[in-house]
Parts: sequence; structure tokens; C-alpha cells
Amino acid sequence: MATTKKAPTKKTAARKAPARKTTAKRTAPRKSVASKANAPKLKQSAERALNIYLGVIGKGFDALQENIESVRKDSDKRVQEFEKRGVKLRKELTKRFDKLDVAEELDDVVEDAKEQFGKIQDQFEDVVETAKDKYKAAKAA
Repeated sequence: MATTKKAPTKKTAARKAPARKTTAKRTAPRKSVASKANAPKLKQSAERALNIYLGVIGKGFDALQENIESVRKDSDKRVQEFEKRGVKLRKELTKRFDKLDVAEELDDVVEDAKEQFGKIQDQFEDVVETAKDKYKAAKAA
């Protein structure tokens, strides 16, 4: 028996798709709109922070002006009260010095004390006058 050989059959070649050219991928354009949109937000927040800061300073300034005005109103009354009390005290002290009965040996000491007391009173009067002048100058400013 003769063996029959089968003729080899040819396989059909598988079709390969032609190689495609790869094109460079285009990158998506960056949105400059986003950075521009952040600029107004940043500007607005900076302006808001500045306004808040200035508002705090303004409130402090207003409170300070109110305090100055109230002190000015009260200081006129206080100065007049101090002046009246000073005149009254001066009279009382002068009477007390005049009423002192001391030995003749101490007359010189009493006279020196009266002179010193007079000098101190004059110095206090000078201080009061300069304080009044400074106050009037500050009030005018």
C-alpha cells in the first residue's frame, strides 16, 4: 500500500495592516484664563484685607479723638477747680503762718520759712501758667 502523501497546502499569509505614521500628540493649550481669573480674586482679597486694616486703624483713631475731646471738655472744669482750691489753700496756709506764736529766737527761722514758702508758691504759679499756655496751644492745634 502505497501511502499517498497529501500535498502540502499553502497557508494564506495574514494581512498586516500597513504601519500608520504616528503624529505628534498635540498638547492641550494651557488656559491663561485661569491665571487671569486668579489675578482679580487676589486683587480683591488684597483690597479687602487693606480695607479691614484701615478700618481697624480708623476705629482706633475715632476712639482716640473722642477721648481727647472728652478730656478737653473735662480739663477746663478741672483746671478751674484746681485753681480755686489752690487759692483757698494759699489763704489757709498764710493764716496759719501768721498765727504761729514762736519765741523771738525762731523769728528768723519763721521769716526764712515764709520766704521759702513764697518762693514755692511762685514756682507753682509759674508751673500752672506754663501748663495753661501749653494746654491753650494744644487746644488751638
